[in-house]
Amino acid sequence: MLNEYQRRGLSVTLRIVEESLRDIEHILNRGDDIGILYEVRDNVPAAIKDESLRKIALIKDRIKFVAAEFNLEKTYTETNRETFGKLSYCWEILQNAKAGKLRRYGAVTPGLEEALDPHLDIIIDCILKIEHLFRGIQK
Repeated sequence: MLNEYQRRGLSVTLRIVEESLRDIEHILNRGDDIGILYEVRDNVPAAIKDESLRKIALIKDRIKFVAAEFNLEKTYTETNRETFGKLSYCWEILQNAKAGKLRRYGAVTPGLEEALDPHLDIIIDCILKIEHLFRGIQK
């Protein structure tokens, strides 16, 4: 019924939906999540959580049915590759957060580079060291 490109497109779409639903399940089940620069407050009543989780289960069942019915491709990703990709993204956005790049948002106060960049460099260095650990797994 589907040609190769349609099958691949549908597989990608349903995979994205499935991954998003997994993330939503995680959010609904974890309660409050307090980080250093973010906080997610659990303000969803239990009845709404329960109903949402039931609907998510129905959606996942339907995805399972469609995947079987149309012989959709399953994607396999290794933890080390997924982690490495996220670390690379962090490294990239941190490079763009340095004082010299913040000029795109307006004038940079003198001394900001000396005050901010060394901290970002330490974070970047740690990320690169973690990347190095994961690079060893990929070989």
